[in-house]
Amino acid sequence: MEHTTLSVQIAGRDYTLTSADSPEHTQRVASLVDRKMRELMAAGIINREAAAVMAALTLADELIKSQDDNTRLRRKLDESTHG
Repeated sequence: MEHTTLSVQIAGRDYTLTSADSPEHTQRVASLVDRKMRELMAAGIINREAAAVMAALTLADELIKSQDDNTRLRRKLDESTHG
């Protein structure tokens, strides 16, 4: 599996990321984190570390809700096809 290295900027700081995913995917991930952190910092969370933790909590919450929705929809689909 080939890894690519990509330079990104998150909340005003430069980071070098190495990933097995495509550069486009890695950039999308970094952009999402950057956007969440900037939103939080604009809302008054000035400390970069606190903004990073809040961004992580927000994204984790969204992930868990999406996983729960996915599970619920799969069950509903399974029930309708296997009735």
